[in-house]
Formats: sequence, structure tokens, C-alpha cells
Amino acid sequence: MMNKIIGCLSLLLTPFAMAMQPLDDQSLSTTTGQDGLNIGVNVSKVEFKQISVVDSDGWDTKNAAASEYRGRAGLVFAQSPNAVVSNPNITFKAGGVASDLGLKAVIDTDKGVGASGPFANIALTFGNVDEFVISPLSVYAASDSTGVLSSLVGSNYIRGSIFDSNQSTLKSGVKEILRLQNGLNVKFLSSNKPKMNIQLGSAPQGKMVRFGGAIDSICGTGSGCNMMLVSGYDGSNNPIGASFNFQLKASNPTGFSLDKFYAGVIGESAAGQGDGALVFGNEGKSDNVDLKLNNIQFGNTATIPATTDAAYRFNGLQNSAIGNIGFTNASVTDLKIRVNGM
Repeated sequence: MMNKIIGCLSLLLTPFAMAMQPLDDQSLSTTTGQDGLNIGVNVSKVEFKQISVVDSDGWDTKNAAASEYRGRAGLVFAQSPNAVVSNPNITFKAGGVASDLGLKAVIDTDKGVGASGPFANIALTFGNVDEFVISPLSVYAASDSTGVLSSLVGSNYIRGSIFDSNQSTLKSGVKEILRLQNGLNVKFLSSNKPKMNIQLGSAPQGKMVRFGGAIDSICGTGSGCNMMLVSGYDGSNNPIGASFNFQLKASNPTGFSLDKFYAGVIGESAAGQGDGALVFGNEGKSDNVDLKLNNIQFGNTATIPATTDAAYRFNGLQNSAIGNIGFTNASVTDLKIRVNGM
């Protein structure tokens, strides 16, 4: 079944709640009319300790036998071990400097046409931001060890942590799987900023969420943002794994349009394809992009000492970058991604 997103979402939502615009009597009277409700949110930075996406039952398949129960587990987003940045954060920028998000939500309801029925329409626009930057962090897989995953017991929220008290040592049952070593940034086209239209109910637009705006690049400066698929650590706690610099750029000056992209929730398939799922996709042919994986390296990414230490060598050869791969002017047609099984 689809599960709750548990963790520090309350910490994420607090800045939004604090930044909501107060309504005076005159403004409040206009929001009850036919034009619906307008809400403005101004926030330039969001910080969090830990976000967990928890699979609360752990069944391998629908209606599985009790012997196949695996227990609670989750994906966790938090700081990397021994990280300089103790609180991962998302910073919103305009023109390269920190700026209020300028989020505006226009909310209205409609009776619909004919048999399509009523629906609520929520139009989200980001008036100021043309870039958001995610600080360095890691993604972990965590078992339901005592105190690792946050949880709800009745109406009580119990906060968990994947770290021991020193915030650098992982608790047992936690495995680091991906590290954003210098963070990640997504830059939108300043003349075509991001937007979303959400419809709840009959959704005459055909999908629950329709996206708009255009992306200029992801990690577009330099050689890109360094990422590592972590397999272990050396004796100095440096990560070992597959490392590369990710970079994506729109092939055209008009950017990579999001207008044909959508998201939503679907029910159980009549064709037996599984339970309900989150879906994300694109209708028709997308705009072109250039994608590169630069400085690909396997093994230890720490500075390699001038020794014959076997930990830094394979069959007598020293670990080193194997080069770059990528493609230009690439596109996708009728992309569809399903996320289910949790």
C-alpha cells in the first residue's frame, strides 16, 4: 500500500506556515467570491534534520504469507557522515542570490460539465525563484531498529535518527546508498518559470498534476555535481563506490519545456499490474537535452597516496577516472514512470 511520508516534514512545513500572508476583512471578503482563494508564501530556505519515506508493512507481494513479512524500513534523506553541513537544506535563488520563493496558490472549485462532476483547481506559480539548490546530503536505506525511523503512535509523533549521538556514526541497520558530495542545483529558464496546476476530483485536465515552465540545466556549471553510489568505507571513513559528475543541459536556448509533463495517482490495475501507484510521465516527444556523466571513477575517491597500499589498487593497478560518457540532443517520447510496491 502507499505509505505515509514520515520524518521531519513538520520542520519542512513550519517555515511555510509562518510565512503565509494574513488576510484583513476586506481581503477575506473577496476570497469567498467566485474568484476563489489566493494564498502567498514567502520563504528563501528550508532546513531539515532527516526525512524518511517509510514502508510500514514490508510485504514483498500483495496478500503475501505471514512468513514473508520483513518489518518496517525506509529511505532516509539526511546529512552525510562527518559532513560539514549538519542540516541539509534547500535554498531558493533568483539571479544567483537567495530570494523568497514567491509561491502563489490560486484555489477554486467548479461544478464541472455533464458527467465529469465537480473538482478543485489549485494553480501554483513561483514568482521569484528561477533556481533551487540542494545542499550536500546522503540517501540511506534503514531498517526499523530502535530509534532509527520516525513513527506515529496514536496521535504522538516519535522522532527517530539514523545517527548516534555524535551525528557522524550511523546506527546499526542503516546503509548509505547515494551521496551528493557537493549538492545539486536545478536552474529554470528565468523567462519561463516553473508552475503546476493540480486538480482534485474529476480532473478535466486529464491528470492530477500538470507541470509548466522550462528547465535551463541541472548542475549546469563546471563539470557537474559529484554523486557517488556508496558500497563501503576505507579505514579513514572515506566512501568507496562508483563516483561521477552529473550534468544535464537543455539543448536549445528556449530550455527544456515541462508543459507536456504530468504526475498523479492511479488505482489498482484491472490488468493485474499491481496496486495503486504514483505516476510521472510525458505526453508525446520532449524537448532535447544534453546529458553527461563526467569523471567516472570506481573505488576510493580520496586522494590516492604514493604507496602500494592494496586498498587503492586492483590487480596492481591504481584506481583512477575512466573518462566521460553522455549524449547530446536526446529526447524521450511518451515517458511513463510508476512508483508502487510501498
